[in-house]
Amino acid sequence: MLAVALRDIGAEVEAVEDGGRFLVAIGSRYRDGSAVPPPDLIVTDVVMPVCSGLSVFEALRAAHWRTPVIVITGLDTPMVRSSAKKFGATLMFKPVDLLTFQRTALRLMATRHSAQHA
Repeated sequence: MLAVALRDIGAEVEAVEDGGRFLVAIGSRYRDGSAVPPPDLIVTDVVMPVCSGLSVFEALRAAHWRTPVIVITGLDTPMVRSSAKKFGATLMFKPVDLLTFQRTALRLMATRHSAQHA
């Protein structure tokens, strides 16, 4: 549903089934030493098989990625809020309003593009 919403606003989307596959997909893009630019936006759910969305997000920040991240969750806990705030993610709660999600995605991607060209 979120991938479709992103495609509807013109985004190119690569969807994966779980956090582990996401990390493998990212790693494979850089394995040969190529200078592939990072994605403009990452959307992750907190609860995912293999590796949680928060673990994926924290690993990206530990690797100095500054890509904007939207963390989706149905778990409104202090730990989730704290992690999102600490690492600079935009937190959205389920059920996700698709129009708000699209507007947030567009804003974050525009901010990233303006920062890259500044």
